[in-house]
Amino acid sequence: MNETLFFVLGISLVVLAVLVAAVGLRFERFPRSKGLLGVGMIAFACVVVGTGAFAWLQAEDEQEHRQEELAQAGEESAAEGEEGEAEEEVGPEAAEEPTGAASAEGAALFEANGCGGCHRLAAAGSTGTTGPDLDGALRGKDEAYIEESIVDPNAEVAPGQPPDVMPQTFGDDLSPQELDALVQYLAESTSGQS
Repeated sequence: MNETLFFVLGISLVVLAVLVAAVGLRFERFPRSKGLLGVGMIAFACVVVGTGAFAWLQAEDEQEHRQEELAQAGEESAAEGEEGEAEEEVGPEAAEEPTGAASAEGAALFEANGCGGCHRLAAAGSTGTTGPDLDGALRGKDEAYIEESIVDPNAEVAPGQPPDVMPQTFGDDLSPQELDALVQYLAESTSGQS
């Protein structure tokens, strides 16, 4: 209702402004009397105030709607988190968390090399969207595939991704030990994703 009234008043304001401008340009003495000028100014003021009031009400309605959506999303997220915790307690079906010194080094390398800026990886808390979502793209892949994806990313480009986006230098920039740690981290981080 507020939205409809806002648009009606807004359109009315535009129409009145165009009409007054057209009549003012057509007639040399416009308005002909001070009374007509006063009535016209009052009418304009009412339409402007009404449009502003309904714009305010519309904004409040949208804000309330947005807050409701955020609250609902928060509740759903909390419910999913509780389900995730329950799954972790169940056992082997839960997502595996990388552990050990090599995984810690791999996590540090993932962050230090800016991988999270382009890729989403739940274990790293990264939300990049330039490259493939690693949770899905690496699920079920062996370490050899993951290593090749790092050192020669154009060997097999993920569906929907263009070639030559990922740097081609990680094979040279990372030592063999660093590469192994990163590959192991990615393999462990994505093996339990469903």
